[in-house]
Amino acid sequence: MRLVLLLLLVAGVAIGVGYPWVATNFSGEEIGSWRVYDRPGPYKPVTVNLKASDAPVRAFVDMQPLRNFIPAQGRTALTSVVTRQGRDVLVKTLTYENAKAANRGSPQGPQVYRDSIGDIDPIEPGDFTFTIGPGDYDGLEVAQVDLVLRRGAIGIDWRIVSAGIALIAISIFGLIRSRRRKDAVSVAPPPKWGR
Repeated sequence: MRLVLLLLLVAGVAIGVGYPWVATNFSGEEIGSWRVYDRPGPYKPVTVNLKASDAPVRAFVDMQPLRNFIPAQGRTALTSVVTRQGRDVLVKTLTYENAKAANRGSPQGPQVYRDSIGDIDPIEPGDFTFTIGPGDYDGLEVAQVDLVLRRGAIGIDWRIVSAGIALIAISIFGLIRSRRRKDAVSVAPPPKWGR
């Protein structure tokens, strides 16, 4: 029974945690990467021509801070606006709250944080302008900012994620129950013999 519960736990982690992480970060094909900020210059808007066949396009913003950066809720590191023909398509403040730093180049290389602006889907063919700017995070000094676009990104089916989380909960509950039952049997008092 414990083996079945452990297999359920592994399946739940794969579906509930692994699937959305892989779908968000690795699905689709990279269209390209553009430098939107290089210290000490200004932030530069980037215009990219997108086709309907590119949909959905997932946009990421990679930020390399100069010093230690601790993402915090309610503190905006960068702002992002995506427009097409002067109309807003996506608007998002980037906090990098759930982002993990990745070292670029080598283990001692600069730390880079990635946050997602979101998905553009459906796409009306034409030029899309991506404007990234500073947020309200006091004392944040940024070295570089890159825009990364991926075409054909997989959307996340949250019903599958919910099923994975349910499997995790059921398997953990089952493992705890089986452990308690085993402990209760092993602690049972020895039978008394006598008159």
